[in-house]
Amino acid sequence: MKAINVDKQNTQLAKNLIIILIISICLIINIKPVQAITMQPNDSQYLEMRAVEIKETESGEKQLLFELWANDIDFKGVDARFSYDSTKYVPSNITTNAETDDETEYFAFESEYVSKLDMFTVTYSGDTSGIRMIISFNTPVEDSENIQNETLISSGKSILLGKMSFKMMADEFDISGFNLIPDSTTSPTTGIKINIDVGNCYEAQSTFIFTDRTASKDATLKNIKLSTGTEDTENPENSTYKEYELTPTFEKDTKEYTLELNEYIDEMNLEAEQNDEKSSMKVKVPKRDENGKLVYDTNGSTIIYEEKDLSNKTKIPITLNKLGEPDTIIEIIVTAEDGKTQEKYKVTIHRPYGTIKGQSILADFDNPDVVENYLDIYGVQINNRTDINIYKSDLAEWESITDIYGMVYENPLTYEELENIEKEATIKSNDDGTFEIYVIPGQYDVQITRLAYLDYIYSDVIVNEGDIIDMGQFGMAAGDANRDGVISQEDINEIKKNIDMDSSDPDYSEAFNPTQVGTVLQEDLGYTKQNQDEELKIVYFN
Repeated sequence: MKAINVDKQNTQLAKNLIIILIISICLIINIKPVQAITMQPNDSQYLEMRAVEIKETESGEKQLLFELWANDIDFKGVDARFSYDSTKYVPSNITTNAETDDETEYFAFESEYVSKLDMFTVTYSGDTSGIRMIISFNTPVEDSENIQNETLISSGKSILLGKMSFKMMADEFDISGFNLIPDSTTSPTTGIKINIDVGNCYEAQSTFIFTDRTASKDATLKNIKLSTGTEDTENPENSTYKEYELTPTFEKDTKEYTLELNEYIDEMNLEAEQNDEKSSMKVKVPKRDENGKLVYDTNGSTIIYEEKDLSNKTKIPITLNKLGEPDTIIEIIVTAEDGKTQEKYKVTIHRPYGTIKGQSILADFDNPDVVENYLDIYGVQINNRTDINIYKSDLAEWESITDIYGMVYENPLTYEELENIEKEATIKSNDDGTFEIYVIPGQYDVQITRLAYLDYIYSDVIVNEGDIIDMGQFGMAAGDANRDGVISQEDINEIKKNIDMDSSDPDYSEAFNPTQVGTVLQEDLGYTKQNQDEELKIVYFN
C-alpha cells in the first residue's frame, strides 16, 4: 500500500498490523549468532528507478512511468524509503492512471517475478509525501532464469523487475523531485537497505538511484516529399511546383522507397517531416567534387557519400546522378531526443534510360592526308566534332526546312524557329565524331549539326530502357553557309564575298569556314561548289 501521512481506513490499519507482524517474525527467524556486516558496493551495483516515459491519456492527463532495474547486484530483499512532491506527482493505476494508494495497482512486477516476489508498503509519516517499499520473496520459491536459491541474480547484467506509475499534475518532469529519505533512528537509516543474505547488506545510498530517461525514443518520420519548382500562392497559375509520388506510399514504419524518374532534370528538392519535433535529422547524399562530378572510392566504382544537416519541413536541393550513372540514393537518418535511438529511411531515385550512339564524319575531310595538309599549312587540326540535339518526335517538321519532298509548307521550319523548340538533351561529340547520349525511354528525333555543314536527322527513334541504338557512321557535307538545309548558289555567293575574312572581323562566322582554320579560304568555296544541291539528310527509324 502507499505510505503517506493521512488517516487510514480500518481495513488498511489491519493490513499494516499484518505486515508489521510478518516483519517481526522474519526478524526473529533471521536472528543469527553472527554480527551483520554492511558491504560496500562497487560503482556498477545498484537498483535503478528509471523514469522511462511520459504518456498523455485519452482524457488529456499525463502519466509518468518508472521501471525498476537491478544492475549487477544480487539480493534477497530490499527496503527502500523515498519521497516525491505530491503537488506534482501522485501514485496512479498503471492501466488507467487513476489516483490510488494501492501498491498492487501502481506497481507491477515483470512476469518472471509475479508469483515469486512481493512488494508491500509500510506507513511513512514524515514531513513529505513518501513511499516505503519492501520487496521480499514469497517463499518457497522455485528457481528461474534470474532467481537461484531465493536470491535474485543480476551479476554482470541488468534486469527489469517491474514498473511503477505516477499521475502528473505538472507540465514538466524533474527527476530531482524523487529522493531517498534517510532517518537517524528508523530503519533503513540511509533510506535504503539491500539484503545480500542473512548476515550482509548494502546501505550506501548509491545502491538506489533515480534516473530520467523520459526523453523521446521516437526516431520516425511523418512524411518525405520530393518536389521540383516553386509555389506561388498569390498567383497559382504561375506556380511550377510538382510533387513526386514515392513507391510505396509513405508510412512511418516503412523504411525504403523508390522513385522512377522519367524527366530530364538535374535537381530535386527534399523535404522531411519529423514525427517528433524533438528528434534531429541528417541526410546522406552522394558526394561531389568542385565540378559537380560524383566522387568515387579508390576502387573507382564505389560512390562516396556525405552527411548534411536536415531541418524539419525545410526543403534542401538534391543533385541527381545523371542518366547512365548509378541510381541516386538518399538516406535520411533520424535520431530521437534520447540521442541513442535511430531510424534510417532510404529513397532510391531510379532513372531508366537507353543509349543512342554513332559517329559523325565531315565527309570532305575523311582523308588523313587532307587533314595532315591543313595541319602542316595552317597549324589547325581539323576535327569531326558536332552537336547532338534530342527532341521529342513530331515537335519539328524537318522536311519543311528545305521542302525536301517538293511539298508546299505554309509555315516552313527555320533554324531560328528551331531554337525555340525545347531540347530533351544535348551533348557535343568527341573530336573524332563519336558520341554516346543517354535518354529516358520515349520516341525522339536526333539532330546532328554543325555550322557550315548539312544536318543529319534521325527521326522517330524509339528508345526503351536498356536499349543501345547504334546509328553507325555517317558523312556530313560542307557548304551550308546560310543555314537553310540545302547547299545552293546562295551559299556559294555568301562564301565568295567573304573570302579572306578572318575571325577577328565582327561579321565573321564559322558557317563561312568549313575548313575550320579561322579564315575564309578558297578551299571553303571549293567544297561548297562541289556539294551544291546537297540537302540535309533525314533518316526514319520507324
